[in-house]
Amino acid sequence: MRTHYIAYFSPAGATRTVAKMIEGALCRHGIKAVMLDLAPRGGADMTTLAAEVKADACLWLGTPVYVDHAVPQVLDFIAALPQGADEATAVPFATWGAVCSGVTLPEMAQHLQKSGWVTVGAAKVLARHSSLWESAEPLGAGHPNADAADKMNALVEAVLEKLSTTPAAPLDVARLNYLPAAWAEEAWEKSLALVKTMLGAHQPDRGRCSSCGTCVDLCPTGAFIWEDGYPVVGESCVRCHQCTRHCPQQAFANAGAAMEIRLHQMAAQSPEKAETVICV
Repeated sequence: MRTHYIAYFSPAGATRTVAKMIEGALCRHGIKAVMLDLAPRGGADMTTLAAEVKADACLWLGTPVYVDHAVPQVLDFIAALPQGADEATAVPFATWGAVCSGVTLPEMAQHLQKSGWVTVGAAKVLARHSSLWESAEPLGAGHPNADAADKMNALVEAVLEKLSTTPAAPLDVARLNYLPAAWAEEAWEKSLALVKTMLGAHQPDRGRCSSCGTCVDLCPTGAFIWEDGYPVVGESCVRCHQCTRHCPQQAFANAGAAMEIRLHQMAAQSPEKAETVICV
């Protein structure tokens, strides 16, 4: 029987929730999936994790949408995968916070294809926006919900039906290019690296920091190092802001109100309906 892996990167928990939905749906079909957390405390070694994946497996791969793209850790994981064998299939899924899912899914499908993995299904799953933890009215509130669970069940059933034939019918990845052309072109040009440069340094205020280590323990990418007794953020930071959210001393700057206004403006202009969609 083909082995199923569910690999995911989930700083705020939404992508993990969807991964668990998929795991449950597979379990109801008698399939025990191998779960791979790409962001354990201290940062995951992508080469080591990717080496666990069999070259003829079905890989379910989840990422949150950051700046209209998959997070770098997920793309690094794809690059480290064994070259796919004839039966290597993949199902990328992305959680998005009701602003724009960007080019995350076609990007993942392209990278998987380069590694020899055939995309047979995909999903974008609506989730509460991870940057709006202080908001009384966050975008995507209440998501992922029961509707998402139902759609993940439907996705699993459709993928398993595809895998019952050899070779499995690939997904027409052109269906993942659902954004209007101008939006897609702009999304491809965006990058997390550019946003990090634009926003400037993200470091704790040493006048507030108590060196408790909460941020170091929580960081999903292992971006922190200790310097002169204080935590310092390194290049692998993806601006998930779990450190900002959970710092007991509020040592990280947070322009939450301004961010909320901007995100709601962007959501109002978005061409996407705020919903969960599967493609098979």
